[in-house]
Amino acid sequence: MMLEIHYFSSKNDTQETIKTYQTSSDFLAAQYLEVPDLQDYFAVSKVLLDGEELKLEDKTILGLFNFLNSSKN
Repeated sequence: MMLEIHYFSSKNDTQETIKTYQTSSDFLAAQYLEVPDLQDYFAVSKVLLDGEELKLEDKTILGLFNFLNSSKN
């Protein structure tokens, strides 16, 4: 279940960054750390889970976290 996150680290950032995780659980665990991998406010341009794009209402890292965390329950 490869998770691929395409994001911008600021509003003025023109260079998209891509971060991958082996599973969505790996992403969630990394976000629970005292210093998370990605900041909540980073703007998400696209997220792929096993090659399929996720449709997010809140296009931020926090929105992705909440989306994946709610789908785990």
